[in-house]
Amino acid sequence: MILAVAHGPSPLWYATRGTGAVTLLLLTASVVLGVAETRAWRPAGTSLFAVSSLHRTLSLLAITLLAVHIVTTLLDPFPHITALVAVVPFASPYRTLWLGLGTVAADLLLALVVTSLVRRRLGYGAWRGIHWLAYACWPVALLHGLGTGSDPKSAWMLMLTIACVGAVALACATRLAAASAPARARAAGTAALVIAVPALIVWLAQGPLASGWARRAGTPASVLRAFSPPPTVRVAQRSALPADAFARPFTANLSGVIRRGPATDGTAVVDLSLRARTGPDAVLRIRLGGDALDGGGLLMKRSAVTFGPPAEASRYRGRIQALHDTSLRALVGSSSGRALDLSIQLSLQGDSVTGAVRGTPVQSQ
Repeated sequence: MILAVAHGPSPLWYATRGTGAVTLLLLTASVVLGVAETRAWRPAGTSLFAVSSLHRTLSLLAITLLAVHIVTTLLDPFPHITALVAVVPFASPYRTLWLGLGTVAADLLLALVVTSLVRRRLGYGAWRGIHWLAYACWPVALLHGLGTGSDPKSAWMLMLTIACVGAVALACATRLAAASAPARARAAGTAALVIAVPALIVWLAQGPLASGWARRAGTPASVLRAFSPPPTVRVAQRSALPADAFARPFTANLSGVIRRGPATDGTAVVDLSLRARTGPDAVLRIRLGGDALDGGGLLMKRSAVTFGPPAEASRYRGRIQALHDTSLRALVGSSSGRALDLSIQLSLQGDSVTGAVRGTPVQSQ
């Protein structure tokens, strides 16, 4: 098999989304319990030791899920996140700011883990000061998930976000309202809450929840093209168009050659050039780009298809709509408004290719 294509998101993509959401939930619970511990709060009949143990367990579980989140992101071939990005913030071209915030949050959590392991050598005061980074880690992780994730507009993610923000805001407000809270801390904390929550709502409305966020967030153009819908081919009235050999359904046998090699950006390219041997005299060219697979296959990420008579080989242009093994379907259109639906069957043998194409004119609406 020379050609291969992945249909739909990979399991790694689902794992990354799921672990990211659960990590945020666990981190939120850890922050809330951390605030509760400072006020010596505990449910009736429960010891402070139990609350502290639960806080520690949730924190460790959040770190474990974060590790899985990072690993699945690195293993997913799309969008090519490197191991360096997992440690160094803002080193990725993919949504640089928002992905970088995730790295910052991960680094903060890593600092908490390391300092907790050497807590006795640091001393309680130094450890406690570093432990306050947990409070900075939570909003950074929240912004990372909303800015980088693909689910901010989903109802479940919105409800999760509202629940997390509400829980932390309520815990902080309760802590600030306590009589033991210093007056300056109470004033600063209250001002921060009053500003932060409305600012988050406004940013969500104008950012992740608004159209065009993927582009404005810094998604590379190549990724946007991969997820963009096929261009709409406008079909004019048939009576106003000159007749040609492709104005009615047709079939043709094909033969040609295959060329393979890397593009200038390192992407693997497969280029098929075919000529019709029966039916309307036509030239078909199919170019596929993506990642090379073991055994000579290709994980397609982009495509281009041209079709037309030899004198005008690029009269019709489009791209692959569906691909299964060596069966392809392409929609191509011309500048005059005509469109063809091409169903292509290929047989690949070394650098040679044979097959057949069935073309159907797309009727005007």
